[in-house]
Amino acid sequence: MRSRAAAVCAVAAALAAAPAPAVEIIADLSAHRIEITTGFTGAEVLLFGVRDGGGDVVAILRGPPETVVVRRKRRSFGMWLNRRQIEFPDAPGYYAVATSRPRAEIAPARLFARFGVGVNNAVRPPAAGPEAEAFRDALVRLKTRSGHYRESPNGVSFVEDKLFRAVFALPADAPTGRYRAEVLSIVDGDVAARRVADLTIGKTGFGAEMYEFAHTRPLAYGVFAAMFALAAGWTAGMIFRRR
Repeated sequence: MRSRAAAVCAVAAALAAAPAPAVEIIADLSAHRIEITTGFTGAEVLLFGVRDGGGDVVAILRGPPETVVVRRKRRSFGMWLNRRQIEFPDAPGYYAVATSRPRAEIAPARLFARFGVGVNNAVRPPAAGPEAEAFRDALVRLKTRSGHYRESPNGVSFVEDKLFRAVFALPADAPTGRYRAEVLSIVDGDVAARRVADLTIGKTGFGAEMYEFAHTRPLAYGVFAAMFALAAGWTAGMIFRRR
């Protein structure tokens, strides 16, 4: 009798120690490359996937990092002068996050800070303190106003509880380079599964050739731009003189 009770206790302990079944999630993008031409006015990227299990889904699209300088101006003697500036060396050129519910209802704030979810977590100030955070908030406001930073609570929708989708809007001046899409499955306040996919945005056509020319041969591009401006001015002067 005692041996049977010991065996039951051993089985119960083994079941309690056994890992919970893994949550599976599959995700992909509707496009993995977007070409920017001279008539580019923006684009939408669809992220879709399938999950096996409950919980919430968080979808992130992060653009290439860039260096951004935020300046604070003050009025002095009737003129606006730069008084203070802070450089953000690794600010994402584009950042958008969509969630199946408001983040406060999904998990503690420390989880999202650890995975860089949310614009305030994605843009790290170079120094600690209220002043650096104020500059970070100013950068976030500017990027949000221009459409480069977006947060969409309830932006992830479900179809029959397994299929999910989220749409990311890219502005007309979206930065070129490599983008990273990330999908998190969050169950009981913790990340249960994670998937990533890549997206490349590049220039094509005459705009791409001029962009490459300007970055590979900046001196020659400057001379060409100056000569083109002089020629355009001379041509306009001749036209108006004939009239």
